[in-house]
Amino acid sequence: MVAEKKSRYTVVKGKYWIHNAEKPRQGPQPDGDTVAFIPDSPDVVRQLRKISGRPADIHGGRINVRYEGVDALETHFVGVHQQLALARAARDRNLQLLGFTNVRFFEDLPNVVESVDQSQLPGFVLANGIEANGRLLGLVYAGGSDHDDGEGMFVETEMLDQSVNAKLVVAGLVYVEPYDSMPMSLVRHLRAAVHCARKTGAGLFPQESITTEKAAVVQNLGDAQALVMWPKLFRRLATFLDEGHVGLDRFDEWIRDDPVRRDDTLRLPDGEKGNMHDTFTIVNNALQLRFRPEDLLITPDPTPVPH
Repeated sequence: MVAEKKSRYTVVKGKYWIHNAEKPRQGPQPDGDTVAFIPDSPDVVRQLRKISGRPADIHGGRINVRYEGVDALETHFVGVHQQLALARAARDRNLQLLGFTNVRFFEDLPNVVESVDQSQLPGFVLANGIEANGRLLGLVYAGGSDHDDGEGMFVETEMLDQSVNAKLVVAGLVYVEPYDSMPMSLVRHLRAAVHCARKTGAGLFPQESITTEKAAVVQNLGDAQALVMWPKLFRRLATFLDEGHVGLDRFDEWIRDDPVRRDDTLRLPDGEKGNMHDTFTIVNNALQLRFRPEDLLITPDPTPVPH
């Protein structure tokens, strides 16, 4: 007898929340691949698999959703950002796809929503679990679902195409960044979609600064913030430079020093096991990619070992 295959995804119903009407300046900070979510049943979220061992980070009945399989340019990360026009384009399109209208941000708090027609809108997440930072990881949809809250689901490519995740990929506004926790049929579909976006010159791709064919010199945070590059590598770079390093002479060594938070384990395009340090080269402070991000397969952070 063949054991029944368990569905990977779980329907989580609720509302997306982007504006604190009572204390607007203390509201959430949505971006191109993250949004705050109020689940109808927090218990459904708590029962999801913990991919890296960390429980769901629910506060005030809310949890942040991390869009599975994609990575948008940073609007804000440790006080810095990536190329802002494209980072904000991803954020604004994300909010539009979720159904939010007339969204305005504070001039002095440019990542916080000052006003919007409706601060909450219904939606659902096809959740794959809770990721390493306690966020709800999944495919994001506006509106209602015919499925029950907490119901298990298999996701086909047609359903993936309806997600906000996939629509951002098609528009060329995000990188595809697959983890091996995602079904390979969906990974392959997103890879095909981003390859098409690259070929047609959609969104950010014509303006990429660091690719497999193109290098950029990075001496400081100012240099890094002007670049259009793979956000995961940018976050490593920004953290490194924020520690006071000048230039990239020690960047490779710094990455390797922390195999969990910096030097992620991954599969290279040829199927061989590798790490984050295998994905780039540095010559005279010029940083270049060895592989396209979508052609890698990243392993989630391991579950911490109890002391």
